Amino acid sequence: MQFVGRVFGLLFVLLVIAQPGFAQEAVFPSGSGIGLVPPAGLVPSSSFSGFEDPAKGTSIVVTELPVDAYATIAAGFNREGLLATGIETISGPEEWSVQGAVVSKLIRASQVAAGVKYRKWIVLVGAESTTAMVTVQIPDGAKGALSDADVEKALRTLVVRAPASLPDQIASLPFKVSDTSGFRPVRVIAGATLLLTEGPNDVAINSMQPMVIIASNLNTAPEAATRLEFSKKAFASLTGIKDVQSDNETSSEVDGAEWIEIDGTATDSASGDALYVAQIARFETNRYVRAILIVNATEKSKYADRFRKLAKSMTIN
Repeated sequence: MQFVGRVFGLLFVLLVIAQPGFAQEAVFPSGSGIGLVPPAGLVPSSSFSGFEDPAKGTSIVVTELPVDAYATIAAGFNREGLLATGIETISGPEEWSVQGAVVSKLIRASQVAAGVKYRKWIVLVGAESTTAMVTVQIPDGAKGALSDADVEKALRTLVVRAPASLPDQIASLPFKVSDTSGFRPVRVIAGATLLLTEGPNDVAINSMQPMVIIASNLNTAPEAATRLEFSKKAFASLTGIKDVQSDNETSSEVDGAEWIEIDGTATDSASGDALYVAQIARFETNRYVRAILIVNATEKSKYADRFRKLAKSMTIN
């Protein structure tokens, strides 16, 4: 499995030296090692790592990844690489100074999503302790929206600090998993996604180890009537795998939540290995969280029941 590409893809569906005073005034999302002085009107988000102004549809999302992810992401951090994700580059990449970073680059861009055009700024940060992407998104033409100057003033206050411990990052997630069923937590991404595996390596390469991804939504949950179709599309569009085939689809209501379970087969895009894939989503009125298992097909019997036990222990804060 291509760890960085798969997780980065799941999530992407998102000049002036910082002055010393910025570090003192910077606000760090809970559990994050990346902070900034947020623009007026933006407050720390309770559903992802970053800041938001829900009334104006504006967000700043902070996504942290392993240190060694920088080279892979930087190789695609250009006009061609971003275009493949639906993002159109306006200018950049250009060098962008971030306090505490080794290297950082900025791209100004735009993207159309759900019929809405957004202005975007993306800063790729490479530091000794982490790789991070800071993405600003603003609906184009929104009344009272931040100006380009407002955004770039805030991005000039970016600062890197020593990352929080993994237990502290997990405690800050907008969901809880009461039973990890023997899977080992290895990484929190963007304050909204938890990665787990089993085995000696933190990074699952090809299908040598199982990968479990638990992700909460960054947007409003789908209406009840569309949840099954939404889940099927999400299952079919998982990054890094192909030939996805759904074998079972069920829906049930337990503890005031709707649970939609889908499992089936797929092929690893890089190695060609046959895979077993399962997805279990918990939907509440306006929120949801979903768990995904990707494992070599030969190990389905070893992990399928354990994964279901883990997923069924998910609750939303």
